[in-house]
Amino acid sequence: MGKGYRITVILLMMAVVAGCSSADQKKIQQMDFQAKMEWKAPEPIGEKRPKILFVGNSHTFYNDLAGTFVRIVDACGQKSDVYELSKGYYSLARFANTEDELGNMLDKAIHKRKWDFVIFQENVAVALSPKPEEEMFPYARTLNEKVEAEGGHSVFLMTWAPKNGKKEGFKTQSREELQTVIAENYMTISEELNALLIPAGISFMRCVETYPDIELWDADGQHPSPAGTYLAACTAFAVMYQQSPENCSYTADLDEEMALKLQKIAAELILG
Repeated sequence: MGKGYRITVILLMMAVVAGCSSADQKKIQQMDFQAKMEWKAPEPIGEKRPKILFVGNSHTFYNDLAGTFVRIVDACGQKSDVYELSKGYYSLARFANTEDELGNMLDKAIHKRKWDFVIFQENVAVALSPKPEEEMFPYARTLNEKVEAEGGHSVFLMTWAPKNGKKEGFKTQSREELQTVIAENYMTISEELNALLIPAGISFMRCVETYPDIELWDADGQHPSPAGTYLAACTAFAVMYQQSPENCSYTADLDEEMALKLQKIAAELILG
């Protein structure tokens, strides 16, 4: 694997109980979210005003992630030209399908406008799929091919795991285990395509460990709280502009001390 993207996630098969094939399970070795990580960086933006398109579902439009990103960019003295195409429950597969309403809109947008960056956010259920090579990766490749054909660059926005993990039958997976799967899948396809990655999900895990008093999830345990959206936007800013969001004057109406903590989490994860 190339430098920086992969933190090895070892999948260990649990012992098979004789006569009980339904007991076959995979045990996930949790990622060390506090480990030092290096991430692919874009070419320096400089004085340029990059044209950026956010593509996703409710994890993107909840609390206006794109708008929060723009306001952070402005407050930090940078420039941007940002647009968004999002709808609840959408996946990369639907966006890659030109017969789908939004898929068709995206196809036209990519071919009619010259984007510097298109930021793709996968449906969380798909990002957690045990078969990402069938349900996620093919559509990421299709979308990336379209973007690159027009001279742009794909970016993948890694989302966060459900706050309370997931329980299916007698099996429970923790939030951290689920985030490991999400991270692994996003890292794998981002590295394959040599694409940028915004590891917002890892920012969430670092924040939970460092500042457990900050609530990053909405009451539904799935979507981000205003603090969660702000953290994701700070992480996106640090990746796209290679600049620390620390001491940014825009705090999205959060307490200044809390905002500074979130800015620091993003800066340390991306810039070290």
